[in-house]
Amino acid sequence: MTDASAAPDGDPATSDSANPHPPESDIDRLVGAISGEDDQVGMAALWRVTMGLEQWWFIAVGEPGEESPAAAEIDDQLMLLAFTDSERARHFAVQQEMIGPGEHLSAIALRPDEVIETAADYEAADIAGLMFDAHISGYFISSAQLPVVHEAVKQPPTASSTG
Repeated sequence: MTDASAAPDGDPATSDSANPHPPESDIDRLVGAISGEDDQVGMAALWRVTMGLEQWWFIAVGEPGEESPAAAEIDDQLMLLAFTDSERARHFAVQQEMIGPGEHLSAIALRPDEVIETAADYEAADIAGLMFDAHISGYFISSAQLPVVHEAVKQPPTASSTG
């Protein structure tokens, strides 16, 4: 469990300035550059960076000691809400009024491999996948594809995929 409650400027003001929009990231730019579902090079680049993050962040819900990652129904499918950094998790929680701008956010930080190792458990629990940074760039992966994509992007790019 990680405390992601510190506001970026340390000021727990109650105005919109207390929850500034996170700056655009390299991942946001990669998502924006993907030309469509058939853009395998763009998708591979996005997932290589995402899988390479030190941690994925999840908003913790539930009683202390029994927390689990927050989920939402998106297009009639249950998705875990994943974030590429703690600032984005905090911004989402404040934006969705899960917490106030000055309140503590309980967050779960997991290494990507920890999440991938439990992908079958997510499928068994009818969790369709992970939605990353839903309120900003909003990209997702199915639970079934987590280990497949992880394995694929661990491989160095080939000359034909970089061209």
